[in-house]
Amino acid sequence: MLQAIVPQVKIKLNNTVCRCLIFVAATIFCACKTTGDQVKAAAQTTVPAVPTTGGGTGNAPDFSLVGFASQNGGTTGGQGGTTLTATNYTELKNYLESSTKMIVKVNTRIYNGVKGGSISVNSNKTLLGEGSGAFLDGVGLSINGKSNIIIQNIKITMSSITDTTDPAVYSPTGDEGRPQILVNGGDCISIFGSSSNVWIDHCEAYNIDPKVQTNQDLYDGLVDAKGASAYITISWCYFHDHHKCTLVGSSDSDNFDRKITFHHNYYSNITERAPSYRFGTAHVFNNYYKGVYGSGVNARMGAVIYVEKNYFDGCKDPITTKNSTSNGFWNVNNNVFDNCTGSQPTTSTSTAFTPAYNYTNVVTNYTDVKTVVMQYAGVGKL
Repeated sequence: MLQAIVPQVKIKLNNTVCRCLIFVAATIFCACKTTGDQVKAAAQTTVPAVPTTGGGTGNAPDFSLVGFASQNGGTTGGQGGTTLTATNYTELKNYLESSTKMIVKVNTRIYNGVKGGSISVNSNKTLLGEGSGAFLDGVGLSINGKSNIIIQNIKITMSSITDTTDPAVYSPTGDEGRPQILVNGGDCISIFGSSSNVWIDHCEAYNIDPKVQTNQDLYDGLVDAKGASAYITISWCYFHDHHKCTLVGSSDSDNFDRKITFHHNYYSNITERAPSYRFGTAHVFNNYYKGVYGSGVNARMGAVIYVEKNYFDGCKDPITTKNSTSNGFWNVNNNVFDNCTGSQPTTSTSTAFTPAYNYTNVVTNYTDVKTVVMQYAGVGKL
């Protein structure tokens, strides 16, 4: 007897909205409806177990670079340069801010006290965590107008910044009348200016459970991208316990053709911005969203987002457009909505765009996304 591996979910199959039970062996039993509440058909459909290296049934994932960071000349970081290991904040800052092409390895906690720290990453750098111990504790990364950067296998939080007396560290009123951490703009990773070709992979970023720490402005983003930043891939990362995950575009006037790929990321206990995206183009595929309480993918100010084969689990407004003076648009394909509320579109509001890169080697069957992402996203998985 088949055993369902997830509760009843809503899936778009053959351009029809279906209520489905997903079983082992990638078998789906669906009740599909056309208009009103009348059921048009109920049929058992077996989804082929496509043998891909992207984490399809029975296959290990392919962690190679795909997405927009593979375009525009590609992203190689410090490949071919000097390799050094940083063991403290001063070393890490000196290495990453130098003009030398470099692979910088970290295998321990990097801490700069209760005031925290900010490192301006220079071009042609790879920051590579070894094992699962590379931890930037209260140390944020800033990428301003730089290019060809890889950040891989690194855990980051700003929650250890606790000094509330230094005006360079903390503001009691912030931008919106609420207390705010100022170090690195409150971001774990901030990408801005004309930065290009940045790959953030197998990282973990978090702060404090938003139900416990209720000030949405105390910290800013886990990974934010602004200005003319483009050709960015964010992959296999674990983002959790935070209010505002990823803001792309600082305001409704921050009008640039940003190009970012988000794939195989695990979003858990996030309030919103996963991502919130103004202008430009994005490809969001094979991500697993668990408990996103405000909104997930938010297309704004004419942004066009291809939202493909993601799994939304217990989320509010998984795919939406709000909070700006003009709407954004989405093209949707085979997303799973499991126990979600609000905006769960199964029809597109834009014409489809075909990514200019090949990603067939990494794509995961939508029935496997939850299992694969939970197993392989985050640090210590390479």
